Amino acid sequence: MDLGLKGRRALVTGSSSGIGAGIAEVLADEGATLFVHGRDAQRTEAIAARLRKKNVEVHSVLGDLGSDAGAHSVIKAVLDRLGGVDILVNNAGGSGVHGNPAWFDVSLDTWLNGYSQNVGAIVRLCHAFVPGMQQRGWGRIVNIGSGSGMQPLATIPHYGASKAALNNLTLSLSKALSHTGITVNTISPGAILTPALEAWIRDLARQLNWGDDWATIERRYTTEFFPLPVARIGRVEDIGNMVALIASDRCSYVTGANIRVDCGHASAVN
Repeated sequence: MDLGLKGRRALVTGSSSGIGAGIAEVLADEGATLFVHGRDAQRTEAIAARLRKKNVEVHSVLGDLGSDAGAHSVIKAVLDRLGGVDILVNNAGGSGVHGNPAWFDVSLDTWLNGYSQNVGAIVRLCHAFVPGMQQRGWGRIVNIGSGSGMQPLATIPHYGASKAALNNLTLSLSKALSHTGITVNTISPGAILTPALEAWIRDLARQLNWGDDWATIERRYTTEFFPLPVARIGRVEDIGNMVALIASDRCSYVTGANIRVDCGHASAVN
C-alpha cells in the first residue's frame, strides 16, 4: 500500500537494531528519507547501508539522547543535512539495567537516568523539531511506549513509570499542538521478536525441555508461558507497519492515542 510517505523526512531514534530497525525498514519501503540513529557506529551504519539498497536516501547519526550534549549533536546533524524532519519516531530508551531488579534495588540515580532516556530525550527532540513542523503545517510524532506503562510490574519500576509518563506526555503534547497539522501518538508494543528476546526464550525452552525447533518453542511460549490470542510472537514489522500507517494522512484523525500492538496481552482497556 502506498501511504504517501515518499520523500517525507523521518528520524527514527534507536534504530540500529530491534524494533527501531524494523520501523526504519518499513518507512524506507514507503520511500521516506531516513536518519537512522544509534550509539554503536558499526551497527548503525550497517542498518543504514542495508536500507540504502532500497534506493532511498538514508543517513546515520550517533548520540546519547539522554544528555543535552548528545541530543544536540544528533539534532545538529539532522538539521544540517535535511533542514528538519516531518516524522519523528521516538524509539530510543530502555531500563538502563540488566535483568529485573526489585523495587528497592533500583537507585534514585537509575530512576533519574531512566526518565532522561525515556522522557527527557523526547522533550529535547520535540523542542528542536516541532517548530519546523508548525511552520510547514504538517508533522507526525510517534512515541514508542510499552505495556508496562499501563500495567506496571513490581520489578524495574522506573521503566514502567517513565513509560506511563510518556503516555501522559503524548496526550498533553497532542493538545498543545491542536490545529497545527501535527499529530502525536504512542504505540505500545507487546512481546516482539528481537534477537535479545529470542535468545531469552531459547534459554527458557532449554530449561523447560521444549526442544530446539523454533516453531514448537514459539507455539508453546505463546500458549503455555505467555498466553496470547494468536499463537505467535510479534515481529518488528508489526510495529513498523503501525508506525507507517499512523504517520500517513490516512490517520490524520488519530492523535493523542495510545495504540496497543500487543495481541491483547495488556489487561488495560487502553
